[in-house]
Amino acid sequence: MEASATEWEDPEWANLFRQEAQAHPPLEATLARVPVFSALTPRELWTLARIVHPRRFAAGETIIRRGAEQSGFYLIRSGSVQILRRDAQGVNQVVGTLGPGELLGEFALVDGTPRTSTVVAAERSELIGFFKPDLMDIMITNPGLGCKILLSLAEQMGPTLARDYQTLKDLGYDYLHDEEGLAAR
Repeated sequence: MEASATEWEDPEWANLFRQEAQAHPPLEATLARVPVFSALTPRELWTLARIVHPRRFAAGETIIRRGAEQSGFYLIRSGSVQILRRDAQGVNQVVGTLGPGELLGEFALVDGTPRTSTVVAAERSELIGFFKPDLMDIMITNPGLGCKILLSLAEQMGPTLARDYQTLKDLGYDYLHDEEGLAAR
């Protein structure tokens, strides 16, 4: 009598691996769907996947604190996050919610100014961090890859800024206008 595959599996371990495999696609596949990384080759994605930093956050946990120095960005792999801004009365207001596949704080790779918003996990979430020291290391060890990432990031910044400014304007944040009431450029 021939044994089935399930008879050879150790149920204590097989279930663990099966759950992990079903939880997420491979990290390289997740990274390839992000516009900043979409032009990378499979080998470059493999390299990047070994550099990035997976992080898990509980619901309500602060991911980024307003005023903290920027150091990098996060890709939301699962769950969702809320972006909070203080209104004129000093009350935190949700100005946006981001979910799987979206980037958070991508300008931090080129701009070290303090964070302008607080970001908290809206639910249990997994994020992938990519930080300025990681990019600097890539620029030294693999300049072609670093340049591809920077060029793609630059191409994404314009549309991202326009979308974010419009969202803030719609919420009544008028600091985006100059004295004549024209949109700041």
